[in-house]
Amino acid sequence: MATEGTAVSGGTERDERVANASVLVVSDHPNPGKIARHWEPLADIAGETTMVCINDADDVDGISFVTVPDFGYRLLGIPLLLLVGLREAIGNEYDVVASISLVPYGTFGLVIGALTDTPTHLGIIGADIDQHARAWYGAVPRWLIRRFDSVSVPGTTHTDRLVDAGVDPERIFILTNAIDVAEYSPPEEDAVRAYDFVWIGRFSREKAPTRFVEALADLRARGHVFSAVMIGDGDRTEATRELVERYELTDSVTFTGWVDDPATYYHQSRVFVLTSRRDAMPLTLVEAMATGVAPVVPRIGSIPDVAEHEWNALVVEKRTASALADAMERLLEDCELRRELTARVTEVRSTHSYEAARNDWRRILATLLATG
Repeated sequence: MATEGTAVSGGTERDERVANASVLVVSDHPNPGKIARHWEPLADIAGETTMVCINDADDVDGISFVTVPDFGYRLLGIPLLLLVGLREAIGNEYDVVASISLVPYGTFGLVIGALTDTPTHLGIIGADIDQHARAWYGAVPRWLIRRFDSVSVPGTTHTDRLVDAGVDPERIFILTNAIDVAEYSPPEEDAVRAYDFVWIGRFSREKAPTRFVEALADLRARGHVFSAVMIGDGDRTEATRELVERYELTDSVTFTGWVDDPATYYHQSRVFVLTSRRDAMPLTLVEAMATGVAPVVPRIGSIPDVAEHEWNALVVEKRTASALADAMERLLEDCELRRELTARVTEVRSTHSYEAARNDWRRILATLLATG
């Protein structure tokens, strides 16, 4: 399998080709900060990286942006990505067309690659395999995914699912879901831990913020006193606030809204809790671990790649409020266990750094350039 590097053995000529490669990225991120996380490692090792998008990020080095107008409505701009991307690819000679998420950006990239005879890469974060490939129309996304010259996933679980979907194992790569380890680092030893629990994410049905509140209510019913902070926003924010009031937890739960730099809250928290219904490799989990916060997580997606039960995390087999509360209670009561987990979680700083992602991209580009 290509993740082991067997298909892209090292060599000066190969390294030079990667360093001189020109890559066209067709993608868009409503939060421009995600551009740096997903694409800056690629830009660091490729000769030229151009991104066709609606939202650019001027502070990302190494990427030239071709922006598409959305006239104030993002849905108007998205179809134009295909046309502008195709014009860019025809007008310039690119070695690779890359994208993240099959619908719509990956599909756009696949069309552009086919029309310009350019190798294509698809980055899968989770929904493509977890949701679309398993839906009643799943044969279509599975067929489309098989058309890419290379596909990357954030962990081993999704690698297995791609193989099951008929993707050639030699074209599958694990691409590190990287964080800036300089930004997400452990706090000073005397840092004040104001919160026992931190939850962070999009307030949506998928991320299940109300499940966190239910677990807190279970803890309160058991007689525990605690403090918790919930970071983020979304369409489930009001429902979550109402549930906090119903359980009379307003004195224990703080809502911050969206926070651009959550590192401060990680530093102030003892335990990170994930409640998602599905996830691939949550950046929030990696961030929390990198800053030295003990995690309580469900066994979903590729989370077991980084979270090992009772080694650096407490992993719950059932994503119920009571199961989460059981694990949270253990870390409230057993300070020694919490210290042991905290001492080990920061190992992700070496495995999920930008440098690790750069090495992954080198392997991906080397394979694509060999087939181009």
